[in-house]
Amino acid sequence: MDRKAPPPQRVLEMLESLLRLPAGDLKATLTHIADLLADATGADKVDAFLYDDKRDSLVAIGTSTQPLSALERKHGLDVLSLANGGCTVQVFREGKTFYTGHLEGEPGELRGIKEALGVRSTIGVALDVGGQRRGLLLLASQQPEFFTPEDVRYVEAIASWVGVVAHRAELAGQIGQNAAEAGRRAGAEEMITVLAHDLRNYLAPLSMRLEALRLRAEKDSRPDDAGDVTQALRAVKRLADLVGEILDVARVDQGLFQLRLERADVGALARAAAAVLSTPQQPVQVTVQSGEPPLVAGDVARLRQCLDNLIANAIQKSPQSAAVAVFVTRARELTDGGFCKVEVIDEGPGIPEEMLPHVFERFVSGRREQGGLGLGLYLAKRIAQLHGGDLTAESAPGKGARFTLVLPVSPGSAAAPPAAP
Repeated sequence: MDRKAPPPQRVLEMLESLLRLPAGDLKATLTHIADLLADATGADKVDAFLYDDKRDSLVAIGTSTQPLSALERKHGLDVLSLANGGCTVQVFREGKTFYTGHLEGEPGELRGIKEALGVRSTIGVALDVGGQRRGLLLLASQQPEFFTPEDVRYVEAIASWVGVVAHRAELAGQIGQNAAEAGRRAGAEEMITVLAHDLRNYLAPLSMRLEALRLRAEKDSRPDDAGDVTQALRAVKRLADLVGEILDVARVDQGLFQLRLERADVGALARAAAAVLSTPQQPVQVTVQSGEPPLVAGDVARLRQCLDNLIANAIQKSPQSAAVAVFVTRARELTDGGFCKVEVIDEGPGIPEEMLPHVFERFVSGRREQGGLGLGLYLAKRIAQLHGGDLTAESAPGKGARFTLVLPVSPGSAAAPPAAP
């Protein structure tokens, strides 16, 4: 990891590294994290201390594989008794970050750390695991004034994610391989939700600043600069959409995903989605059955979100210049009022047989190399289910995929005008 990279990039790179960690035992996991932190910050030593109540001590369960770490073990400073005090113990007791570039001037620090190890700069951040303060992350350098306030904020930002990964590792050790996989997924979801909340706080002011730059560039007749800023605004919009999907997943899981029901024309919604997503290179062809409009009682915004995700997924899977077909039909079967069916068909490589049963699960994606998190189809299916319908997929390798959305139509739903898309 590049220490000189912009702060958001450093944070995202660390998050990706944490998500890729295999579900292993706690010591191996924390050691790996310590090495990642040492690489990201340039520290001479990184420790992940956890409290051991049997010894009433902080124990460096994970330590970076560096010469200073070996020297620490040689002097027995990888186990710090709470009774002996010191800056490390203080961070654990008070839960407050400790940061200095001149540790030699700290009268309360242990002589062994200052003299035997020669530490001059240090950052200590409390570490919560499983909702409880369990220890701390400690970064050390033998150079004075080595760490910056930006490094402090960086370590504080990722400490909560490290706690989640550590908790996952503990669960893996306690309940075996099957539960370890569940813990890995839960940890990933929790970390990504935390990231989404953090990113959301930055997106609005970032968009405002970029818009101000775009207007300034247009006013000064700098079309190239204005074009570059416009592209940056589009990238921020894509990031905002991704953050929205992540937070929607959290709302679904917590039962906070509310629907505002009104009469909606599914055909009109499909045409509106296609008009936005269709391109000359990859057109989206929508065919709506003639006759009575396919009206359903639903949340217009959420139904549009569902259709957007289905059509966007089909476009991503289809080869260049291949059209995506959308068919909207209505049949008087299954329910008293009948049902509306939307079929989205692509000409892509199809869904691998082993992935087909898991295609609607969270974080299952066939396009990770493009930055996909595998949330779109999960949300689409949950939106369908919350409307009393369902979403299914069928595919044959090499022959594309067909996603079928079924929504119940209430009796007499055509009597009132539909809501605008």
